[in-house]
Amino acid sequence: MRTRDTVLEYQKVLDDAGTLSKDLDIVDPVSALDIEVEATNGSLGNKSNYLSDVITKIEIVDGSEVLYSCNLAQLQALQFFKTGKAPVMFYSEHASGAQRGNVRLLFGRHLWDTDYAFNGKAFRNPQIKITSNLAAVRAVSATDAFTTGSLLLSIAAKVMEGQTPPGQYLMTKEINSWTSGTSGDKRVELPTDKAWRMLLLRYWLQGQDCDTACSNLKLTADADKYVMLNRTTKQLDAEAYAQFGGIVWQHNIYRCNAATVRTVLTKEPRVLPVTLQISPYRFFGIPYAWNAQYALRVYDNTPTPVTTDEDIWTLQEGHQLHSVIPVVFGKLDDPASWFDPTGYGKIEAVLSEAAATAASVCLEQVRPS
Repeated sequence: MRTRDTVLEYQKVLDDAGTLSKDLDIVDPVSALDIEVEATNGSLGNKSNYLSDVITKIEIVDGSEVLYSCNLAQLQALQFFKTGKAPVMFYSEHASGAQRGNVRLLFGRHLWDTDYAFNGKAFRNPQIKITSNLAAVRAVSATDAFTTGSLLLSIAAKVMEGQTPPGQYLMTKEINSWTSGTSGDKRVELPTDKAWRMLLLRYWLQGQDCDTACSNLKLTADADKYVMLNRTTKQLDAEAYAQFGGIVWQHNIYRCNAATVRTVLTKEPRVLPVTLQISPYRFFGIPYAWNAQYALRVYDNTPTPVTTDEDIWTLQEGHQLHSVIPVVFGKLDDPASWFDPTGYGKIEAVLSEAAATAASVCLEQVRPS
């Protein structure tokens, strides 16, 4: 087997809001797609507004059939749980600065997996579709948000030459998305046609943890004939932290004293701020860091609170990327251990909700191609 990179797009200018479609007319098996987006901040910075918010859907389709579908935040979390490596997230708030974000869409268990890869020849007209909305968090602006016309997209395919197509790939789809309730149970019916490798549960709102917005997850088949899982999400999150570890994230912010800063690491964020100016000197404090945010204190050497926004570099460590909790079925590298749902008529995820957030369930399955 030989490998090559095929560039499908390089810094293609996207509409502020819209969908780009690109043919996946590659004859050799594709192990992965590397997707990168970049955009420019306004002249007064761009606070708590990140590229993972503005790429609202990444799809692979064949006509009306959806072969893969999730948003950038979900896909970045999936990459971490599949590889143990954090995606590129250069989410700077600096005035007039650029933000970059990258993700690797893996069709296999790992890069160059010869047992699982995407075979475009098995479909009539496969395409990748990227849906974007630069105003997802704040309206496009020349001052305090993303600037109009600045969203750039690059896509490179990781191709395996001389490799017999394996006839299957790992497909991830968003099964359902909704606004969660402040009490009661949400029931989400899950597909029973293909083997399951991993489920991603996301309850996202700044100021909330996924495991407080949803306190319990139950996976039940055929009206409790088989209950695969009935666990508190707090325990599931702790087990995921023990299995996958945490992430160290560099984040450049544009802030002053008494700011509340959003972080992509929802749980246990530990923050080290450092001024980018040699003089005047700054002293920092972090009195609070939790629930995808932290409180920042900035003083000069008088000491007096600094009330004008400045460039500050921070190093953060934590887990629960983008407020996503994984549920792994069996051993990640052993297909024989993955869950086979085909013997059941109906399987549901029963979610005990406690806060109004943006909620979603994604499922990674084995799909023939």
